[in-house]
Amino acid sequence: MKNIYILLLSLSCAVFSSCNDWLDVSPRSQIKSTVLFDTEDGFKQALNGVYIKTSDTGLYGQHTSMYIPDALARMWSFPAEKTAFLNGLSTHNYTMGAVESSITSIFSSYYNSIAQLNDILNNIENTKVPFQHNNDKLIKGEILGLRAFLHLDLLRLFGPIPLDAKDNDEAIPYVTELTAKNERLLYKSWKEVLLAIEKDLNGAEELLKEYDPIVNISIDELKNISNAGKDKMPADTWQYYRQSRFNYFAVLGTKARFYHWIGDKTNSVKYAKMVIDSGKFELFNESSFSGKDASLTMYKEHLFGLQNPDLEEITEPLFKNDKATLTQTSSMVNSCYESTIHVNDIRNVTNRYWQEKTYANSEKTNHFYKYIGNGTIDSDKRIPLLRYVEMYFILIEDLPLNMAKNYFITYRQSRALSGVIDETSMSDENAVVGRLEKEYRKEFYGEGQLFFFYKRHKYSMFTWPDTYSMELAAYVIPKPKGISDFE
Repeated sequence: MKNIYILLLSLSCAVFSSCNDWLDVSPRSQIKSTVLFDTEDGFKQALNGVYIKTSDTGLYGQHTSMYIPDALARMWSFPAEKTAFLNGLSTHNYTMGAVESSITSIFSSYYNSIAQLNDILNNIENTKVPFQHNNDKLIKGEILGLRAFLHLDLLRLFGPIPLDAKDNDEAIPYVTELTAKNERLLYKSWKEVLLAIEKDLNGAEELLKEYDPIVNISIDELKNISNAGKDKMPADTWQYYRQSRFNYFAVLGTKARFYHWIGDKTNSVKYAKMVIDSGKFELFNESSFSGKDASLTMYKEHLFGLQNPDLEEITEPLFKNDKATLTQTSSMVNSCYESTIHVNDIRNVTNRYWQEKTYANSEKTNHFYKYIGNGTIDSDKRIPLLRYVEMYFILIEDLPLNMAKNYFITYRQSRALSGVIDETSMSDENAVVGRLEKEYRKEFYGEGQLFFFYKRHKYSMFTWPDTYSMELAAYVIPKPKGISDFE
């Protein structure tokens, strides 16, 4: 598997020229027509290459999951010798050279991946290659959904605070086409970007609802390629393991996240319920940490996630050794999980996600195990990008209080918290937001989601792990230098 991953990454970089040149979105006709896009397998390999690229360190394999967004949310403690860069992130010093460079890097990685998706889409819409098993429809649906997902994450980072945004406000570039020249990326307005995301997600939903095998076949069955071609099972093994690809339920979940982000409660509730009511997924509980479902990233909750065979090696320097880059004190971890109140929380079981070790000179380091494994549960080498539990959080926040309560209880019970809730935590909308802040912190530690919760709710003060005044302007990550102005 690792060799296949390396081969596909090398192939994708070769076909799409420099993997670092985000301004270069021009097609490579003389290469693509003879290498990839003359066969169905070539299209599959090209799309696989995008998944591989987005799972690497430049994006979700490190920088845009557990690292930069969680540093922006001040989730991590870090050793003194690494204070400068991480302190720059944690204090939102975007003019600091290393921070500015890091922002430019992730911006470029996003748009390079989007350019690759557009290249595949352009070719599949004009190809005469015959496809088996409706794979052309499946590929197109995945591309449209993933393109919307990546743009939405760009919007959440670089776009305005959503509840303050006006239709004509500058947002982000939304790139859907290739040109014959190295065009500069042009910013679109808030309204234009929202319409573009919605259009791509609608297109993805229409295609994947009809052609994605996950709609009619269970997730577990789609993990068993030995049954390929039997009964109702897909004949093409490429259509298996749908949680690691942008599947139909990833589209529904992204729609719920998108509408929640922009404050459209009617649609956020609609799509979150569609995911939950499908019966395809279930919340993790204590028993899920043993047997075939054992996973520190709660894999069976993944509506969409990525796999990187090298993830453990990538993240070990961050979390494993005595000078782990990203850590947090035991007292602050216990505070995070409210350990004096919730003594059985499945995320705060001793040595499951966190373990404090003592090294030379009695120095202590608290290690985070979600991505490196804890000795009992191995790393599953997966990065969760959209989890089932988020659908519950959306319903808890966007439904009327009397209807939200049951979803809150179900969630709490799955995490071994008391099903008897403190009524003050559901007394009004402000109380619900305050409660959800704590739940986002517990649930998505190392997944980069808390910063977006803060941004959406315009938090001017962080209270954990310490008190920190947050300038609202700092929620809008500055655009890298060298791209065009808003037009």
